[in-house]
Amino acid sequence: MQATKTTTPAHLLMWARTPRVSIDYRENFGVELLRAPAGGRPQFQLMPKYLENGKKEEVIVQFNLTFAAGRMLPNWEELLFTPLGFLVPRLEQKLPPWGPDSGPIYSKILDRLVTELYRHDTNVLRLEANIPLFLDHSPESQQTLTIDRVRMVYLPDSVDSPTNPNFVLIAFSYLDGYKVMQNGSAGGPPEAP
Repeated sequence: MQATKTTTPAHLLMWARTPRVSIDYRENFGVELLRAPAGGRPQFQLMPKYLENGKKEEVIVQFNLTFAAGRMLPNWEELLFTPLGFLVPRLEQKLPPWGPDSGPIYSKILDRLVTELYRHDTNVLRLEANIPLFLDHSPESQQTLTIDRVRMVYLPDSVDSPTNPNFVLIAFSYLDGYKVMQNGSAGGPPEAP
């Protein structure tokens, strides 16, 4: 018997329907970890991964991250993001359209949500993965593997823009390995492929 696709929850449909994310805003360690080594705008795609449930229905259970050469650092390649949490994230006010001078405004508006995403026990609805990296802070950090927890939230209708009002926020923080403060955040518009 052939598996059939089931009704996908709305929060997963947002990710599945707009899998490409372009990064505009970056702060703190995000400037270092979320960059395009070939120059230009960092960008990645999310591809849904299906698993057959007990009723022989295919259900989205994870998203595979992929990108064109030079669009992200190599350690982002093939990450698997798992949907977690149940609290729908909301901002207290809309973000302005992105521009070179918008960074401080974005930081202020996103600060509360970023802080929540840094928490170990957050229940915010998100995609989550662990990313391996080596840091360039000391001889020890260059040889000791560090794992960061990466969390992404989809914020529909959160940007005051008629062309693309949606925003994806990415926050990452230290999970294991070489201990150094490396929290960061970034984000940008989700776009149709």
